[in-house]
Amino acid sequence: PGSVDRNLLHQHLTHLALAVRHAKATNVESTSLLTHITLVAARLISKRVELSDRERELVLETVCEALTPKAHRPLDNVHAVVVDHIGRILVPLFITPSTLPEATRMLAIGAWRQLVKIASVYVPEKHSTQSRQLPCTVSLREYIKEFMPPDYMSLAVCALLDNAEMADDQRLRVRALETLSDLFQKNGLIDRTQMSSMFPGTVSALTRISLAQMPANSQNAPKKPISAVRSQALHALEAAILVMYSGSHTSLDKVHVAEEWAQQARNGPTSIVDVDSAPTNELDKLQQILWRLASLRHNSGTTSALFSLFARVSSIECASRMPEGCVQVAIEACLAMSGSHPDLASSYLLDLKLRCAQNDDSVGARVEAVLEPLLTQFERFVTNGESRQRTDVLCVISACVKVLGQHRALPLVSPWWRSRGLSALLTSLSVSLPGTSLLISEKQEHTVLPDGVSYVLENYRTSELSHALDLFVQSMADLFTPRELGAQLLSLLFDSSDKHVEVLWMLRKVAGQAAHEDMSSICPSAFQYCVDFCGTAPDPDTSHAVHELMVLDVISTLVPMIGSNVAYYMDTLLFPLLQTTTSSSPALQAQAHRVLEILAQQTLTSVSQMLHDNVDYIVEGCSQQIRAVTLHPRVFNILCGAVLLVGRDILVYMDDVVEDTLDVCERLAYEDEEVVLGALQFLEIVTRTVADESKMIESTKGQAEVVDPDPIATAVKAMDDAVASRMLDDLVLTDPIPELPTSTDFESTDDVEPSDTEPDDTAPEGNPLAIKICLSVQSFLYADSSAHQLLALKTVHNSTNALQSTRDLLPLLNEVWPSLVNRLSQRDAHYVTLAACDVIERVCTLGSSWMRKRVKDDLWPHFERILQTSSLRMQRSECTLVKRVLRTMGKVVECVPLDEGMAWTVCVLVVRFFGTEVEPELVELLQQMTVLYGDKVWLILAKLGCVENVQPDTILDIGVSTSIKPPNGICQMLGL
Repeated sequence: PGSVDRNLLHQHLTHLALAVRHAKATNVESTSLLTHITLVAARLISKRVELSDRERELVLETVCEALTPKAHRPLDNVHAVVVDHIGRILVPLFITPSTLPEATRMLAIGAWRQLVKIASVYVPEKHSTQSRQLPCTVSLREYIKEFMPPDYMSLAVCALLDNAEMADDQRLRVRALETLSDLFQKNGLIDRTQMSSMFPGTVSALTRISLAQMPANSQNAPKKPISAVRSQALHALEAAILVMYSGSHTSLDKVHVAEEWAQQARNGPTSIVDVDSAPTNELDKLQQILWRLASLRHNSGTTSALFSLFARVSSIECASRMPEGCVQVAIEACLAMSGSHPDLASSYLLDLKLRCAQNDDSVGARVEAVLEPLLTQFERFVTNGESRQRTDVLCVISACVKVLGQHRALPLVSPWWRSRGLSALLTSLSVSLPGTSLLISEKQEHTVLPDGVSYVLENYRTSELSHALDLFVQSMADLFTPRELGAQLLSLLFDSSDKHVEVLWMLRKVAGQAAHEDMSSICPSAFQYCVDFCGTAPDPDTSHAVHELMVLDVISTLVPMIGSNVAYYMDTLLFPLLQTTTSSSPALQAQAHRVLEILAQQTLTSVSQMLHDNVDYIVEGCSQQIRAVTLHPRVFNILCGAVLLVGRDILVYMDDVVEDTLDVCERLAYEDEEVVLGALQFLEIVTRTVADESKMIESTKGQAEVVDPDPIATAVKAMDDAVASRMLDDLVLTDPIPELPTSTDFESTDDVEPSDTEPDDTAPEGNPLAIKICLSVQSFLYADSSAHQLLALKTVHNSTNALQSTRDLLPLLNEVWPSLVNRLSQRDAHYVTLAACDVIERVCTLGSSWMRKRVKDDLWPHFERILQTSSLRMQRSECTLVKRVLRTMGKVVECVPLDEGMAWTVCVLVVRFFGTEVEPELVELLQQMTVLYGDKVWLILAKLGCVENVQPDTILDIGVSTSIKPPNGICQMLGL
């Protein structure tokens, strides 16, 4: 003391640690070595030498290393000097948290944890004792009881609880609680007599840690314990309860022992008991604590530890000695956790069931005591309680029925279920108040449903509540058998009850969990109810939509049970199912498609094949709807869906339906826009299907091998064409620059229009369905609604494709051409004009030279107006329109021969768009013009200075502005 060489001291401490590691590494097991090392460490850590924090920690690390056994075997015959010295110096190190850093306390607790794991202690002769003959070897428990101070273990427990509750380091808290659990469990160091004096304070402190509460006399608020700390506190509490109630029975009539120990703790370094609110009865206090801890079962981090605690309280080992109220609380808490944590509860419920089956009246009576009040107040719990309470009630009742078994639970549950239980459950399912319905979770209570049907009820319940409901329904089905429970629900389904939705939900749950043979007696009646409901007219209100959703869900569940007999219901079922697939609710759409898929699986076909096989039922149902007085537009959606799913095979059934649809269009053209829109959509899909069929037939013909009847003549003609082409090229290259044409040159020299002769009689006839639809729909090209105009344009487009290569094509084009060109007028919407250009392009492609005069007189004036009035700095919509006009003109030039005057006008007019956003489309058009009218394109480009060796001044004025700047290499792009 006084003068210590710190460097030398640190060197000795390092050597001490190396000695311990070397002894363990070389398998040296010398009690003498361990004794000497621990004695040196004890003397160093005493008050004789003031150690720094790091030096003290190094000593504690050495002690912990020395006390740690190899191969996890407890140390035997440890010298009493080691236990005495180390035991006396360690507890003060972690019982004074205000003077030592937490790292030092962590090491001290770790070393003391290794100390209490010692198996036996060697006591030499010099120890004074009156009850033993020395020397001898005793257990650690006996040594502490005889040779250590009387309050040694109490101080250790007090110090560990202080660190567990007040330390800032969460790891130190966990280490202290782990050590406390070991202290209660290992070697019996604390018996029930010792525990009785510390039990109230220990329980209070561990409860505060588990519930993350502050002690009443705390000055500095510690950090909130993490989940690992709270879980370990529950394990320590379980160990304390096991010590208290699993050993030999000792009376607790001396209540004042808790107050005496609290007084001792107050006089010590810190107090762990809330003295001001000290309980007058420890047993009542313990029951209240268990009730408070039960609220932690919804915390996933502490669930395992909490369930272990409650299972221990209600186990055979403790239940006979525990207070009745505590056991009842523990059983009820475990039953409530059985639903949300089946992996933890399965073995526990099986143990309770076995005990109940072995005539353990205490278990059966306790479970019945839990069940009876829940049945009595079931209505209040499931309709007015919170989600957690409702979940707990359903889980507890399900678990009670499982534990008691049918022979013991049926007398209790059956009268209640038949008189009030089923109706109460159905009522709770239909409660409309926010947050109270079992079908609709409170997590969506502030959501405003747009139409009342765009949701699935299952998605509006929490997963815990959903699972609890499933368990409850399963337990009732096991108790009454699915057949009996299904019969009860079926009787409610056919009466005048207003809870059909709830009954259907229950019925679907029962049917989904039962075997097919258990539901054989009620399946036909339930399925017939659903089929009849589907045949009723849809109601737009929310209740009907939810009802429809549940009906579809039940159908999807019962179809596999009906089996092949489902074919007898197709005539009634398919039409409403297709009608539902067009619903505005995504939930109903998805459910209807699911039912169709299940029906197809049952009939061993695809959905399209199933609809094809039963298409007559669908068409008949649609015809009846179309001819009805009150026509709903959804019927046309059904027809659209049927055509798209079945394909071209359905067309043979469509004549009467198309006639009825055309009548509707004519009758309601100016009265009901929504119905007409649906009718036009259906007609457009029909013509599209006809066009697809015609295209497939043409492609099949094209695959046939073409045999040339005269191959020699074909070869000679090809040679002549090649020679003529070379002569034409030479003529173009040697011909001088042409003179400027005059207006008289462009007068109708080539205006001889091919006569509208009768079509070729050798061509096949066109599809009469497409002709009929096209001629009837063209009137809607003049409609005020742009939606009607667009659908009419699509229908005409489809019809022309369907009549390709038929004798009826040109007469049809002659009929619809004026209406098509009229759509290019200025008053039409921008997108209508674009769609009209698409159809005109197709018509010109199919009409070819037959369209020559019509293009000049009817089409070009509209295109000329658009091109002349468009500015060079175009808006987005104007730019799109000009691009489309240029592309359409390119197709027209490719397919329809133009006269010289019109070709010259086109070339002069379009070159003004060089340098604008539409230049790529312009170049494509000029490429088409160059093929047949290359001289005109060359002359214009020469005037613009784009032709090499040609001066623009040598060419007279041709009406083209010389300020136009074509892109470099334009002649190469055009092949000039």
